[in-house]
Amino acid sequence: MTVFLKGKGLARVKTILIVGGGAAGWLSAGILAAKLGKGPNSPKITLVESSDIPIIGVGEGTWPSMRATLKRIGLSETDFMRFCNAGFKQGSEFVGWLDGSAEDRYYHPFSLPRGMPSIDPIAHWQASNSPLDFAHFVDAQADVCDAGLGPKSIAMAEFQGLMNYGYHLDAGRFADILKQHCRDTLGVQHIVDTVG
Repeated sequence: MTVFLKGKGLARVKTILIVGGGAAGWLSAGILAAKLGKGPNSPKITLVESSDIPIIGVGEGTWPSMRATLKRIGLSETDFMRFCNAGFKQGSEFVGWLDGSAEDRYYHPFSLPRGMPSIDPIAHWQASNSPLDFAHFVDAQADVCDAGLGPKSIAMAEFQGLMNYGYHLDAGRFADILKQHCRDTLGVQHIVDTVG
């Protein structure tokens, strides 16, 4: 979805139609509805999805930017986590990346190393001759992952964490909670039909 309207051009838009549901369609609807509001002069947002085209219901991982998106559309992180059987995702671990040995693993963290871009952490790591791999050398998040710890405590506010994080979730359930939130809270109209 691409929207290029700004300023007065947006005032002329009366209806926005999104064809296709799933997480992508409902996220698009939610972002637009949260941004444009539900007032009498706001565009009517309608999403059309087919009952004949199933959602691909696989597990899915997100980037940390999803936290800001969920917060922006007003979806509770607690409700989202429970409904989608979600867990925190702090990075990606690649096992057997170089030589396939049991010790061969690499973390790609979600956060840039501290000091970027004013220093070159790669040069410091290479010059140090440290036995640590790059991820463990430049950031504590790899150690948190190794310890099996989460990026936040249960007492922390929604969308806040000591470490950066995204989510791993059930994509089918994610589409369902987005649909419910968009219809019930954000006022998105929903039509079940096949566009062809």
